[in-house]
Parts: sequence; structure tokens; C-alpha cells
Amino acid sequence: MSFNVQAAKELGYYGYYTKPFKKYLSIKTAKGYLKRLMLPKGMENTKFSPALYKHTVDFLTHNDPKMVYIYGDIDPWSASGIYGLPFTKNKQNLHVYMLKGGSHLTRILSFPKPERQKIINLIDKWLKE
Repeated sequence: MSFNVQAAKELGYYGYYTKPFKKYLSIKTAKGYLKRLMLPKGMENTKFSPALYKHTVDFLTHNDPKMVYIYGDIDPWSASGIYGLPFTKNKQNLHVYMLKGGSHLTRILSFPKPERQKIINLIDKWLKE
């Protein structure tokens, strides 16, 4: 629930294209579904502020923080992943790992031992700096 509130206020949330599925849906539109279906009562009028998003993009554009992103390639949330975004280019410390066949449950321990060890070694190196 707290993620839904933060998505509505600061992060934003992706939409759904429902037109091809209209005959199967009981709703007329998915527009505004986050506020209608995913927020607690009384928060339906929450206003979105792009300030955090803009700050994050600005920070990542002008800095090279030590970050590891873990994705599963069959996780629908991978579609909104960080790879390929303009602020990820030419970064030495931004690492993306995609697990073939991985889902939303993908974790460091989900990777085969050699890749898992590479991720662990990278984080261990950073912690010792």
C-alpha cells in the first residue's frame, strides 16, 4: 500500500492499454485506475509532484553512483527498467543484471554461481572503498 501512495505522489505509475480487451473487462477505462483502485480511501485526490523524479534523473545524469539493478527477463516490471535510459550511458558504476527466465522474485541468489559471485564481489569491493 505504501508503494501505491508514493507512486501516486512522487514516482508515477505506468498505464494500461485496454482497448483490445474491452469485451473482457468490467471497467470502461483504466484511466485513473491507480487512484481509483490502489489508494486507501480518502487519498483519491492525491496530487502528483514530479519533483522527486526530476531530482533523481538530474542526480543520475550528473553523477555515477554505485548501483546494481537486478531484473528477471519475464518480470513485467522489467519493461520499465533502468537499462537504455539516457542517463545510464557512460556510467562505470551502474550495473544491470538480467536473469534469463527470472521473475519478480529474482534476487542476487537467483543467478548462477559465477554471475552471483561477480555481483557479490562488486558490492563487497564498494563496501571496502
